[in-house]
Amino acid sequence: MVGEGAREHAIAEALAGAEDRVYVLASYRNPGLANVAEHTGGQLILGSITSQSKVKEILRGTNPDIVVIGPEDPLFSGVSNTVKEEGIPVIGPSQRCAMIEGSKVWMRELMWKYKIPGRLRYRKFDSLSEAASFVRTIQGSIVVKPAEQVGGKGVKVITDLQAYLSDDKKTSVSSSLEEVSSVVKGKEKILVEEKVEGPEYTLHALSDGSSTIFLPLAQDYKHAFDYGVGPETGGMGSISGPNDGLPFIDSSELEASKEIVKSSLRSVELEAHERYVGFMGGQMMLTPIWGPTVIEFYSRMGDPETAAIVPRVHNFGDLLHLAAFGSLGKAKPEISQLPTVVKVLAPRGYPISRAMSTGHKIELDLRAIQEIGCRVYFGSISLEGGQLITQGSRTLEIVAEGDFVDASMRIERCISMVKSDYPLFHRSDVGLTIPEQERLATISRRIYKFKSSNGTLGSLSEFIPQGDNW
Repeated sequence: MVGEGAREHAIAEALAGAEDRVYVLASYRNPGLANVAEHTGGQLILGSITSQSKVKEILRGTNPDIVVIGPEDPLFSGVSNTVKEEGIPVIGPSQRCAMIEGSKVWMRELMWKYKIPGRLRYRKFDSLSEAASFVRTIQGSIVVKPAEQVGGKGVKVITDLQAYLSDDKKTSVSSSLEEVSSVVKGKEKILVEEKVEGPEYTLHALSDGSSTIFLPLAQDYKHAFDYGVGPETGGMGSISGPNDGLPFIDSSELEASKEIVKSSLRSVELEAHERYVGFMGGQMMLTPIWGPTVIEFYSRMGDPETAAIVPRVHNFGDLLHLAAFGSLGKAKPEISQLPTVVKVLAPRGYPISRAMSTGHKIELDLRAIQEIGCRVYFGSISLEGGQLITQGSRTLEIVAEGDFVDASMRIERCISMVKSDYPLFHRSDVGLTIPEQERLATISRRIYKFKSSNGTLGSLSEFIPQGDNW
């Protein structure tokens, strides 16, 4: 297992359930991963998760049957390629295939080239000044973001509702581009996309290069605080279920989403001239323009979506083995009918200041939490001298299964059992926003189905300046 967070903890537990001896490469001693490794007769080995030489050293020392790569950075660094070169099956696409996440421009160009439904209009710019000049001329709301992967940071929404707000929009453009500039440090291209509205959801596919299966839908809560306010984060909570869907996504929308993800996966293979082996996650939104619409793609499982999905797929570890050895056509995911809710605890300062949120002690009554019927996945936290020390990002993910409201309330009881010498925060509304999501879905559904009936699906009725893909 390459990786060190809550996502990897969840996957490692599933591998342990498949009777694997689990070895882990991590840059800090994650207590959950260390526990899984110890109890399976494996080992947690400290080192850089993006170092090809370190990975090669561990492969030759342990001779594993398969390797599972959890986060995106090792994929971008070519770790999957290194594992393949050593002749070992790996769950994780090649460096070239991981471009579907690593470059938002590459992803958008691919969707337009292969005419995949659910594609957003966009323009790319080589400099902030070019982007600023263009944005100030656009009528309507837009999204400005770094064109390359920077850990989910730097995404800015500029809303244009009325003409009399034009001066406010200019101010917003300037401040937004300054924030994007602070993230990309002038090295990356800028992407400007049309802004869309609707409920978000994530669909993950697992591919062995010839066969593809789909995991249950999940929804990620991106913003730091309740009611969807505050800065965007890596994710402050997630829900999944019941069965393989979500309450606000109907069966036809689920099937359309599967076709989009599957078509995109095969298109990546055509462009890269390689088989795609591993996960592809479609971060989707149900919009009035397309219905199921792609916001971005992952080349791995999302986090905290993994914590919501993996406990619901009872044979998850077996699925990884089948995918690694090209036998996914035999697979049938065993999915729980019950939903799950995940709430994330993070130290104050996240996601703005890693320095502020690093080095703080945490204590928790794990047994009492388990007695309430919840489980804990350890994230950015290290076991040092018998103490749990924060590492600057999301610290814990607490999961409960059952009715959304009941599961959410049980997690709140568990959170009260977590103590720290430093303020922690979480979103209390995770699992409680279903009615609002259903309302948003109904609005989008009425419009996109009307467009579909008259042949205008994917079209806009507003003025769009000419040039590139606008």
